[in-house]
Amino acid sequence: MARSTLWALAVLLCMLGVASAQTADERAKQHFESGVAYLQESDYDSALRAFEKAYELSGRPEVLLNIATVHERTGALASAIAALEKYLQTKPSGEHSETVAARVENLKRRLAEKPKEEPAPQVVPPPPPPVTESKPQPAPAPAPRDEVSPNRVPAYVALGIGAVAAGGAVLTGVLAKGEHDDAKGNCSPSCSDDDLSSGRALALTSTILTGVAIVGAGVGAVLWFGTDDSSQRAMRTRPGRFGLRLAPTSAHALWQF
Repeated sequence: MARSTLWALAVLLCMLGVASAQTADERAKQHFESGVAYLQESDYDSALRAFEKAYELSGRPEVLLNIATVHERTGALASAIAALEKYLQTKPSGEHSETVAARVENLKRRLAEKPKEEPAPQVVPPPPPPVTESKPQPAPAPAPRDEVSPNRVPAYVALGIGAVAAGGAVLTGVLAKGEHDDAKGNCSPSCSDDDLSSGRALALTSTILTGVAIVGAGVGAVLWFGTDDSSQRAMRTRPGRFGLRLAPTSAHALWQF
């Protein structure tokens, strides 16, 4: 009876050991698959934790290759080399030994070429400026007003028209005098209207141009002497508006922005 009980306990312990081994291996597989999924999503911290847990539960050296991959992608070349060398120690003549050895040499070369990061210089903040009692600043002096020269353009235009008209009056008057003298010498005293029409037209033109010259000179003089600085300053004090100033002799309009 005692012997059969011992045999039953032994069989039970063996079954518990097998069940325990299968459970650890299955859990290791779950962690490994999670690590692969994290690695595909570039979640390297989670992938590293999952692969390390899978290696802890299963002890499979192949998991070290995945651990080295995570370290390499995050730039931890020394940790990647350590994981690969641990694989070579466990499986020196394994299926992936030659590839892993070449990978180790490549990582060591990269690690040697990697520049060492120098510590950033410590920046000492400058001392705060001394606190001084602020004194009230005097009010700024008003800016001097811009002196505006009077607008002489209308006067120049009127005087120019008068000068051109005066020149035309003189020219047409001379031509009219010549036509009159020619007609007087050719047909006088029995000259017809056709004979005298050319001279009369030139004389009329000269008279009209003389009137235009007188008007132009008069208007130009009025505009010249009627434009003063005060009117321009009055218009300048209200920029952006249309201003009109009436004087006894002239009118000024100005638009400013």
